[in-house]
Amino acid sequence: MSGDISIRDDLRCGDLGRIISLHGEAYESLDGFGLRFEAYVARTIAEYVLDNDARGRIWLAEQGSRLIGCTAVALRDNDTAQIRWVVVDPSARGNGLGNELVGRAVDFCKAEALDSIYLFTTDGLPESQSLYEKLGFSITSDETEELWDGPRPLIRMQLDLA
Repeated sequence: MSGDISIRDDLRCGDLGRIISLHGEAYESLDGFGLRFEAYVARTIAEYVLDNDARGRIWLAEQGSRLIGCTAVALRDNDTAQIRWVVVDPSARGNGLGNELVGRAVDFCKAEALDSIYLFTTDGLPESQSLYEKLGFSITSDETEELWDGPRPLIRMQLDLA
């Protein structure tokens, strides 16, 4: 990871919009990702704050004042957590930033003595799925669901910590 990248976990006003924007820009070129996906991300981030009271943590990777990556942990019931909003700007990929961000999320869950972590991903993101597998996550289900752009595989991956 480049030395001019900083990662912080103190959420500030304006950060939520920046996360949504980064998702829209980073995924725009992928088939089935676009404005509806960006709106889906916006809804899930709003739910995290409004319905979940922001229980968990968000990590923001910045290069100067520019957001270039993020991930989050949303704490759930029964000593579980969900990893959310893993994204790295295309210009910052290939230097280990995604691994660093998700690694921090896993370390946070271990420090919180949680039993397990899960996440959802979909087709068209093989690099993401490979990263999760390298960190020990395994696929627990792979079913077609109605998502932001219609029917799409929804892949659930889990890492047991207990």
